[in-house]
Amino acid sequence: MRTTLILSGAALFFGVIGFGVYEAACDEKVVQKRAEKGSPQPADKGLTTATESPSALLTVKAGMKTGTITIDKSPASPPITAQQSADEQAIRQMDDAFLKAYGQGDAKAVAAYFTADAEYVDELGNVFQGRAAIEESMLEFFAENPGCKLAMNVDSIRFISPGIAIEDGTTTITRTEGEPTVESLYTAVHVKTDGKWLAASVRDHAPKNRRLHRSQLQQLEWLVGDWVDEGDDSIVRFSCQLVDNGNFLLRKFTIQVAGQEAMSGTQRIGWDPLTGKLRAWIFDSEGASSDGLWHQAGDNWVLKSTGVTADGQTTSSTSIYTFVNDHTMTWQSVHHEIAGVQQPDSAVITIVRQAPVPVPVIAADSK
Repeated sequence: MRTTLILSGAALFFGVIGFGVYEAACDEKVVQKRAEKGSPQPADKGLTTATESPSALLTVKAGMKTGTITIDKSPASPPITAQQSADEQAIRQMDDAFLKAYGQGDAKAVAAYFTADAEYVDELGNVFQGRAAIEESMLEFFAENPGCKLAMNVDSIRFISPGIAIEDGTTTITRTEGEPTVESLYTAVHVKTDGKWLAASVRDHAPKNRRLHRSQLQQLEWLVGDWVDEGDDSIVRFSCQLVDNGNFLLRKFTIQVAGQEAMSGTQRIGWDPLTGKLRAWIFDSEGASSDGLWHQAGDNWVLKSTGVTADGQTTSSTSIYTFVNDHTMTWQSVHHEIAGVQQPDSAVITIVRQAPVPVPVIAADSK
């Protein structure tokens, strides 16, 4: 029974939600020991925070504290009136000032170029409503993405009334030097209020045939490396690395009980262009399999999985991963069902990055 408990809990960590019969309730002592070793359970934040897009114009999602920013200064066509020409110049000057504030990483100054009730919609459909929400989102992005570079080209500015203009163009994002760039199309609606042009609505659109696999997978790159959870009765190890030109993360895990390997398996994580989310596919050495979708919920990453056990029972589970620091994460399994029967939630488990194995130093022969 103890072995079944250990394997069930450890397997759930990787999304292998169908191993055997979950018997955590039958051995409260082991669960209590692991709970005492774990960090406090992550607070319930609703598990609704949307995954953020990495690109945008007038964008809340493209930070650059350094780098060169360019704007196409070509005039709009067909010819416009003298007043429209002055207004177009004012909009382009606003774009210049906006990008300057962006380059300085000044979230408050950037948000000031939006109306108080402005709406920004990223290319995945995530909505940021109001100047305050835009500023908060940008504060987080600037902190998480220092050095990101943005290039912007204004294709056209069209006036549909004396106080409303529509701007179309493209942005090109470079998160890290040497990494592939990410390009987006955008449409911005500007309104003239008290003699000043501000952005009332901005929407990003992904170009056709654009592949987001590598850029979206960067959100989970903190998993890369070797990790270990050492309990009183078992040792769980997993290694994670980028594979297939950086399009997938591959996690390999082993579970040892009493010094003997009891289970192993793999988890492959990649971008699913059909759902617009990160997906995981999991297989274990017992013959169970599952798959599920990731989403970010505040400080947590949540993996909701469904699958089948080796003996044919349907399963489902929600795994909550919390990044604590570069060397620590926590994990918990909740809402776990086997053949439609609800199972107890697991304890919160603390996982630590495994220290590298020391390389022995061989002294040179003295002569």
